[in-house]
Parts: sequence; structure tokens; C-alpha cells
Amino acid sequence: MFGQIFRKKRFEADLDDELAARIAIEVKLLVERGLSLEEATAQAQRSFGNKTQVAELARAAWGWDWLDRLMQDLRYAARSLRGNPAFTLTAVLSLALGIGASTAVFSIADTVFLRPLPYSEPGRLMWVANRFPGMDNEFLASPDYVAWRRDNHVFEDLAATQAFGGETMLLNGPDPAEVHTMRVSANFLRTLEIQPLLGRDFTTNEELPDGPKAVLLSHKLWLRRLGGRRDIAGQRVVLDGQQYTVDGVLPQSFVFPMDMNVDVLATLPVSPTASHHDIYMMTWAVYGRLKKGVTIAQARADLQRLFALSKADIPLMFRSDTKLVLESLHQHRIGDAKMLLAILLGAVTCLLLIACVNVSNLLMGRWSARSGELAIRAAIGAGRARLARQLFTEAALLTLMGCALSAVFVAATIYGFVHYASDELPRLSEVTVDMRVFGIGIIVSILAMVIFTTIPILRTGGIDIQLALQQATRPGLASGNQLTKRLLVIAEVALSLVLLFGAALLMETLWHLRNDRLGFQPEHVLTMTIPLKGTKLENRRRDDVVADLVTFARRMPGTEDAAQAECTPLTPGAELVTFSRSDKPAPEAFHRGDGMAVCGTGAGYARAAGVRVLSGRFFTEDDFLHPNTLAVINQKAATTYFAGEDPIGKRIIGGPHDEWKTVIGIVADTKNMGLDAEPQPEAYVNGLTLPDATQMQLILRSIADRKFVETTMAHKIRSLDSGLIAKFQPMDQIIGDMTAGPRFNGVLLTTFAGIAVLMTTIGVYGLLTFTVTQRTHEIGIRMALGAERRRILALVLREGAVLIVVGVTFGAAGAFGLAQFLKSILYGVSANDIRTIVMVALGLTAGAVLAMLLPARRAASVDPVVALRQC
Repeated sequence: MFGQIFRKKRFEADLDDELAARIAIEVKLLVERGLSLEEATAQAQRSFGNKTQVAELARAAWGWDWLDRLMQDLRYAARSLRGNPAFTLTAVLSLALGIGASTAVFSIADTVFLRPLPYSEPGRLMWVANRFPGMDNEFLASPDYVAWRRDNHVFEDLAATQAFGGETMLLNGPDPAEVHTMRVSANFLRTLEIQPLLGRDFTTNEELPDGPKAVLLSHKLWLRRLGGRRDIAGQRVVLDGQQYTVDGVLPQSFVFPMDMNVDVLATLPVSPTASHHDIYMMTWAVYGRLKKGVTIAQARADLQRLFALSKADIPLMFRSDTKLVLESLHQHRIGDAKMLLAILLGAVTCLLLIACVNVSNLLMGRWSARSGELAIRAAIGAGRARLARQLFTEAALLTLMGCALSAVFVAATIYGFVHYASDELPRLSEVTVDMRVFGIGIIVSILAMVIFTTIPILRTGGIDIQLALQQATRPGLASGNQLTKRLLVIAEVALSLVLLFGAALLMETLWHLRNDRLGFQPEHVLTMTIPLKGTKLENRRRDDVVADLVTFARRMPGTEDAAQAECTPLTPGAELVTFSRSDKPAPEAFHRGDGMAVCGTGAGYARAAGVRVLSGRFFTEDDFLHPNTLAVINQKAATTYFAGEDPIGKRIIGGPHDEWKTVIGIVADTKNMGLDAEPQPEAYVNGLTLPDATQMQLILRSIADRKFVETTMAHKIRSLDSGLIAKFQPMDQIIGDMTAGPRFNGVLLTTFAGIAVLMTTIGVYGLLTFTVTQRTHEIGIRMALGAERRRILALVLREGAVLIVVGVTFGAAGAFGLAQFLKSILYGVSANDIRTIVMVALGLTAGAVLAMLLPARRAASVDPVVALRQC
């Protein structure tokens, strides 16, 4: 059997020898009976029958004739595709783009949605929280966590971490560095059922407010900063100037539940006596592991009991609309990523459909043009199944080539997602290119092949052999109804318009986020943050240090101004207070409205940050002789709290325990609550609101080279303390980081839309080229009867224009449906923006017209004499 497959020539030769031997034996017997050699040979051949047919029957008896036919079909398909490289390249690229993008995105969706979390028995892990009125975040107050952990009946463990991300700590030493630290309860690893790689877990004593200071190190930090020492457990590290004992090292596979990079785990200060009546309460994120056999419904019922007790103990104003939140950790981690994943899946599905439609159109045109060839093969005995198998083999070969090339797009797409969308999708770091991805690719490839070959293969059954044979003598003519091809082109245009409209809305959103009423000039603005804990500057007179740094910065070449500030134009003040006026009664205790952010700044803040002063003035150096006595408010505060009044000279945000601040100026609103939110009332004061802050921030505006500024300032800072480091961020970069999500969405959908438009253009071009080729004879007759070239040109363009108009009409309906889905992530643009849909439709039409011009010009240049000769 092996020899029959891989040593075919030898077996063919043996078969020929055997057939010749049988005929020779028969000839010999007939000669012995008295016939002449010529008569015996002729009679032996007649009695033996068709030698070729006997050979075919012999090969079929071997059982591997199907493989022989398959190899013949593959060789024929390869020769056919090689003979038409333009068609082959177009089809393979279309498939590779569609299959590659869809495979990568489906793999990401599998990781985010379907693959279990990387913990033991992840189905038992829960997210436990309260949602308070007016807040988008969910958390549990520290007293509730202590009580619920102690009194619940359904959880094996309830673990807590910092609610809103970790903190940046300074790893002190001769080579200081910032490390991302997350504080967790002592039972955090036990809840996730994770064992340290080295050392031990936290103990209960280490989470007490006055307990020993201990940390667990990430595997990456242990290798990078501590040389991978095996005896690290029990050693000391200095963070923010305080000594911590290293309890152990986390395993390399450790993934934090919040899907963030964590260098160090430290313990939360969990007080067993925490109460709602404490002056300070902390907000924590809480994770629980259900006991075996406990359902989510049972857990919710048990927590409702504890939730009712907690509500009875919190201020009355929060009791009515505070809600209990209990859901699986897997569901919680997906969170807002549902929208992005839905966009991704929708976009790649459209792209894959367009790719399939495009290849189907190309194949239908190619196979229709070969109708004469197919008719001849049918006339000499090829059945419908045999023809379909040949066409299917050609399509399968195209698919295999497209699948092989798609591997490149899969790797590139996943690489792009991992590096540029890590903040937008949870668990993205877990996505890798492995055999599972290629398995998905094979499945998608098979489905795609079935989709784009079914219609063309079914069309082969409708071949009129007699008509096809007649047309086989007329080059360029082919039979067949073009309705299916027109419908496919309409589908391509409609799907492309949907993607283009979605991409246009997202790109408009990005433009508005970056440019819409920022309220300041971000160009040439640099922020500089200096951690202070554990450094010599922590205990020095900070005002002197700030004055020294600001003076130095202002003297640098290219610097326009510099100032200390507790905020930036894109972040609110360090303190949030209840607004009050000296000429009106003080607000009630626990007042829920009338909030105001307060930011302490230096004299040059407005000029350094590029904030416009609308009336009055900003601070001068002399104003700091009496700190915290003056205020400059933004326009939002002026219109909110001083409607119809002039706020200049009014005294605000003071009272029995704080000095009143006199308003001396009004500045333009800035996006202090983020680019996609309305500005919040804010007051700038001539002094620090948090004098004991653990970091110092400077803002400077300089037209000098950024590297020069950073190097010069870093050298100055290290001259004050060799253990200091500074983090520099240009304001443009901060805006870029804040728009990373919308930018990623817009660029992604725009890329998919661009590919879709390219495929659609190819589809329109292919259809009209095929149409012109089919109608060459008709065009020749028209021109022979006197039709002008411009009328022929209009004839072809009109046929393409009808398809474009119908496709745009259907696409517009789908586009507005997509816009309603995207409504929640749009900013500065309406989901029913007629102007955008018109512009997108015109752009798509223009591209399609360009695709139509070449076939139309070819039709208009047909020589009627040549065309008529083909009759």
C-alpha cells in the first residue's frame, strides 16, 4: 500500500507489463490454434477490451483511486491558480485578512469570556460590594468587611484589597525605583488558593494596624531587583523609608484579580473593631470563596441579612439607595469589556463575511468565464459531482493558502492587542499564539470555505451544455444569471458602510475628547512628580525645597514658567469639600451636593499650565506671605454658586475650623474630571491643602527639548538627595493615555473598515470587469449601430451605480442600528448624525466609482469590428 502511494510510477509500469503479458498470452494461444499473428493480435485486443478502462478498474481495485483523483485535482487546481496570479493573490489576501483577524479576535474572546480564571475552582470565587448613590464604583467599607467576614455563613474566606488600584511606593536604596504595591488582607492568597513560590504567606498578626510590616514580592521584581536570591524570605527591604520583612515570593503564574501589574503585596490595616462611627473609614474591594455546595442565591440571601444590619448603621442619607452587589469574579472582571468585545466580534464578523462574499464573487466570475470548459468536460462524461469536486478542490486550495498566510495576521493582531489594549481588555496578557489558536483558525477556514464555495458550486448544476458549448467558441462570453453576483456586491457595500460609519463615529469621539473645550493649552507642558517618603526631603522645610526647584526651573533656557501644584488641568484638586459662603448659612452635615475640589498651587500655575484667566487675577508671589487666604475659582464654580453675581471679593470654603478664602479671580474650566465628563467646580488656593503629602508635583511650560529639561531637572533633584527620583509626563502624553481606549476602538474599527472598503472596491471592479467581458459582443453591436463611447461609458457606470445606491441604502439602516449600540461610548457626536452618514456614504461611493472607471473605459474602447468577429 505504501508503495502504491509513494512509488506510483513503478506500480504503473508493473500494471502496464501485466496487461501486456495477458494480451501476449492470449495472442500465443490463438496462434497455436492456427491464426496468423496479425489476426491473433487483433482478436486478443478485441476480447481484452479497452486497455485504459481495464487499467482504471485495476487501479480502483487497489482502493486508492480516490487519492489519485485528489492529487490530479490538486495539480490541476495549482496550475489553474498559478496561471492567474492576480485572481489568486486577491483571493488569498482577502481570506488571510478575514480569517486572520477573526481567528485572533475569537481567541481573545475565548480568553476573556470562556476560559476559566487562573485560580483553583474559579467558579466559587465571588465579587462582594456595595454600590452607593451617585458613584460608578463598587466597594465595601472597612467596618462592613470586618463584620461580614466574621458573621457570614456561606464563604470559606472573604479577602479584601485596596478598592481603587494600588499605590506607588519608593524602593529606597542606592538605585531607587518606583514599585506598584497593592495592600491586601492576610487571607488574600488563601482565598485564591495560591501558595508562595518561596517563603510563606501573611499571618493574621501582620494585617493588624499596629502589626509587623511584611510584604510578598512578585516573581518579576524578585528576579529584576533582588537577583533571584533563594534566601530572600526573612530579608528586609525599605519602601517609602520604612523597613518591611519579605515573607516570600509569589509564583510566576500569579495574576492579580484586578488585572493590573503588581510588584509588591503588603498587608491592609484591618482593625477587628472597625465601626461606621469611626472618623476615618477605608473602602476596599472584597473577594470571597464560597463554601462547597453553596449557590449564589444562598450566598445573596445570607449577605442580605448582613447588608440590612450595615444599612441600619450608616448615615440616613445613604440608606435608601445603597445596593448590595454579588456576582461571580469572572463576570465582574469582564465588566465594561463587553462593549469592546462586542465591537471586535461584530467588526471581524463583518470583515469575514465581506472576505467570503468577495472570494465567492471572484470564484463565480472565474467559474462562469470557464463555463465552456466545464461544458466540454460534462459533454465527455464528467458528472455534476465530479465537476463540483474539482471546483471544491480549487476553493480548498485557496483556503489552505489563505489559512497559512493568516497565521502571520493572527500573530500580528494578538501582538497588537497585548501591547496596545492591555488597559482595555481583562486577561489580555494571558492570550498567546498556540495550537488552540490554529485549531480555531482551521475551523473558521472550513466554515469560510463552505460559505464562499456553496453558491458557485450550486451554480455549476445549472450549466446548459449545448449553450455553453456554443459560447465556448466565443472568447469572453459566458452564460449565467448575474443576480447572485449583484446581490453579493450589494452585501459588501452595505457591510462596508456599517463599519465605516462606526469607525467615523469613534474617530469623531476621539477628536472631541482631545480637542473639545480643554480649557488650557497642553503643548509644551510637563508635569514632574517626586516621591518624598523615605528621603531627606521628607523632613526638610518643603517650602524652601519647592522654591529652590521652581527658581531653578524658571532659569532654565526655554522655560516660560513653573509652579508647584496639587492638581493638573485634567485632575481635580487634592481635597473635596462642601462649598460654603461666608454670607450664607453653612450647609447641613453630610450634605450630598454642592461639592468643590480644592487645589493648592503656586504663583505661576496659570501660565505654566496654560489656563486662561477670565476675570480678576491669579496669585502672585506676595500672596503666599499669608497662605490659604485667597482663592481663584473656575467658571463652573462661578456659574453654579454665584449665578447672576460677581464672585470677586466673596469669601468661600471656610468656617469655624478653617479660614475663609477671598475670591480674587475666575479662570476657564478645564477637564478636571476627565475628557469625557463635565468640569467640576474647583477652587485654587494660595497654599497646600495636604501639607503632609507623600509626593511633590511641579508643572512647567518649556519650549526647550524635552530630554534636556528632564535630564537637567533630574540632575538638580538628585543633587538634593541621591535617593530621589522624578517621574516626568508631558501633558500631551497624559491626554494620549486618557484617550487610549477610544483611540484603540477607533483605530481598530477604522482598520477593519479600510480593509472592508478595499475588498468592496475589488468586488465592484471584479463584477464590472466580468460584466464588460460578457457583454463585449453586445457592446460591439451597439457601437456598430452608432452608439457613442460616452453612452457606453454611462451604461457600465449606471449598472455599478445602481448596486452602490442599493448597498448604501441597506447599509445606512444597519449603520444607524450600530450607532445605537455604540451610543454609550460616544462623546461630542450624535448616534444619528446625518452629516457623518452622508460623508461616509459619499466616501464609499467615490471609492466604488474609481473601481468602476477602469472597466467602463475598457468597455468604451471596444473595437466593434473585433467584437463582431467573435459572433
